[in-house]
Amino acid sequence: MQQQIIQVEASDILKRTARFKKDGCRLVQILCTRIPEGYELTYSFDKNYFLYNLRTIVPVSGSVMSVTSQYWYAFVWENEIHDLFGINVEFIAPEVDYGGHFFQLARKTPWHELANAKQPAAAVKVNLRSGLGIDASVKPAVVPKPVVPAVKPQEGDK
Repeated sequence: MQQQIIQVEASDILKRTARFKKDGCRLVQILCTRIPEGYELTYSFDKNYFLYNLRTIVPVSGSVMSVTSQYWYAFVWENEIHDLFGINVEFIAPEVDYGGHFFQLARKTPWHELANAKQPAAAVKVNLRSGLGIDASVKPAVVPKPVVPAVKPQEGDK
């Protein structure tokens, strides 16, 4: 499988999605991750084992247009993105817009803040080998050695 990453403006997502729909692509996933500039969204489309990834940056106070008019089942990812990250997804199909209640969460938009983000304990390197499957190896994260405080001897200790 080959893939291409296409950088786009958030305002162009719906237009580009409509083009992929017209060309017979299927929507594979919508991924969101928190970055210092706001949120990075990646919309992945497949056609004939070629993956097209539309990638955009949405500012913290920004919004993105829903693609449910093109791919109705996108409501799952869009509601998830809204609930977990707090991104305003505009014009989700009304019958599947959960209005911030798709998940029952202990804390509203838990992945909105970057300050509380934790680095993973290990990085995974994945090599895709055509016809042979996936070769994944885990590289442990660099963990700093703990600092041991110096102990002052007390009276009577030798």
